[in-house]
Amino acid sequence: MLRWRTLGSIGVFFGGLSAAAAQAQLSVSVAAESDHRFRGVSLSDGRPDLRLSVGLDDASGVYGGAMAVSPVRFGPDSRATELLGYVGYVARFGPAFSVEAGVASAAFVGDTRYNYSEAYVGIAGERWSARVYYAPSYFGFAQRTVYAEIDASRPLSERWRVDAHVGALSGLGAIASDAARSRHRVDARIGLGCALTASIDAQLAWVGASGAGPYVAYSDARRNTLVLSLSASF
Repeated sequence: MLRWRTLGSIGVFFGGLSAAAAQAQLSVSVAAESDHRFRGVSLSDGRPDLRLSVGLDDASGVYGGAMAVSPVRFGPDSRATELLGYVGYVARFGPAFSVEAGVASAAFVGDTRYNYSEAYVGIAGERWSARVYYAPSYFGFAQRTVYAEIDASRPLSERWRVDAHVGALSGLGAIASDAARSRHRVDARIGLGCALTASIDAQLAWVGASGAGPYVAYSDARRNTLVLSLSASF
C-alpha cells in the first residue's frame, strides 16, 4: 500500500527525483479500480478509475512520492484528474515498529476549487499502522478536519491475505455544509487480496461509510459497495 498520506508543489518532488533515486529505493505502480473510494466515499461517482503511483524511500528515513488518479468526478458534469504529492520522515525502532510524520497535498486538474493539504503523524507495526491527519481547509472549503485511521493486514497463505481498515473524520468548528450534515463520518473497508505474481496483485473489498458528514466535496453514490482492484508494481 502506497505511503501517501504539504508538498507545497508536487513539481518540487519530481524535480529532485532523478538525483535522489541513485541513493534511495524507487517504486512505481499502476492500478485500476472499479470505484475510486477515498475514506469510504466515491470520488469517481461510482465509476472505474486508473492511477499511477511513484514512491521514493531513502535509507535516512526521508520518503516522498506522488500519485495521479483519473477520472475524479464531483458531480454529473465534473471531470478532473487528481494529483497527490507527499513527503515525510519515518524513524524506525527495531524491525517491527516505526513512527512517522509528514505532509500531503492534493490538486485537482480541471476543478481546482477542491485543492487541499493535510499534515499527518503515525505509528506502524509489522502488519498494522495508525495515522491521524489534520486539514486546515478540507477539499478547499473553510472547514478544518481531523481524520484518524487504523489499517491492518493478515496473511492467510503465501498468496492470500485479508486487509482491513477503519477510519473516522470529524469537522472542527462550524460545519461548512448544510445543517442536516453530521459533524462526524465513519468508514470501513475489508478485503481479500491475492498476489497473482510477484508484481501483480488483485483485491476484492467491501467499502462502507456512515451517513452524511463533513464531506463537502464527495459524491454520495452508494454508501456501501464492493470494489475490485488490480495493480502492478515495478
